Amino acid sequence: MSRREPLQDDCEIPKQSCPPFTNPGGPTGPIHVPDPDFIKDLEKVFKTTPTCHTYSMSNLDENYDTDQVDSTFMNWGMHALQWKGYNHIAKYPGGEGTFDADLANALGPPGEDSGASSTPPSPNHVSCHGAERLDELEQASSGIFKINGIATDPTGTWNCLEEPDPFSAAVLGAMNMFYWNTPTYVDLREGSLCTDCDWSINAVVMKEVTLCADGPEPPHVACNWEDNSGAEVGSCEATLVLEHIVCGFFHGRLPPHSISYPNHYFEIEDFFYYGSWSAYGGASGTTPELVFDPPAGTDVAALQKRAHLTASKVLDPSKLASMIERANSDTKGSIFDAAPGGKKK
Repeated sequence: MSRREPLQDDCEIPKQSCPPFTNPGGPTGPIHVPDPDFIKDLEKVFKTTPTCHTYSMSNLDENYDTDQVDSTFMNWGMHALQWKGYNHIAKYPGGEGTFDADLANALGPPGEDSGASSTPPSPNHVSCHGAERLDELEQASSGIFKINGIATDPTGTWNCLEEPDPFSAAVLGAMNMFYWNTPTYVDLREGSLCTDCDWSINAVVMKEVTLCADGPEPPHVACNWEDNSGAEVGSCEATLVLEHIVCGFFHGRLPPHSISYPNHYFEIEDFFYYGSWSAYGGASGTTPELVFDPPAGTDVAALQKRAHLTASKVLDPSKLASMIERANSDTKGSIFDAAPGGKKK
């Protein structure tokens, strides 16, 4: 199976073997580089050279494979606090800013008990309940974050949105990185991705999102993310392709015999993001929830509207695959003959 096939609508979760994984931490730049062969295919269907841009969370090169993050199943909340800790230390260098990872972990960051705001909370999911808990832990009274030994509340406020569409969620994640470099944590409904795996994936952290736009402008310019063109923010003058996404996945339940499995947090690329979402994101009748950390007072409803506008111009992967096949067969089909909302040239 090629890397592109899993992005199509009719893809199925692989049942033969566990996906490959790598330990997180340590890259010196973006994890992903756009596939040159795929870019050549886009040139054929776009009839122009596309412009791609990779949006990344801050502190991507820091280590998240820590004893605290790996201390329990589904400890996505500790990962979020560790990310905020790296931000805090970078903002106040030279030892002025400190982050107490052991204290943060001891105080119970959202993870296994961070489900929906019900009684009791549903286990093993990213949720708005978990976002509230993160904000509680970041209050100065917790003592987790300090400046020159004095407890403080770091900048940013954890917010939560429901989003049923994986493309809108990916665009929202890219916007979060573009505006504030915040990762986005995504709820995935419980399920195992393969028959011989002894774990399930219940949460994702978006680390990088690569979008491509037809023409000379990167997606954030072509889609007016900077609100300086007079056009509606998020509206696009180009057709987009979601070229790639790099995620960290968090384990859900594990049977007793696999408690010693060494890494409960690991990285997989776009295949399993789409597959997990399509198989489990809406299967239980609930809408996946996204948690991220913009500045206090951010209008997240307006942000989501912008993401929907941009996502409406993202070409459906199965349609793109058909168009690439046509282009490679020397047909005369153009992306603008098939892409909804595309402009003819």
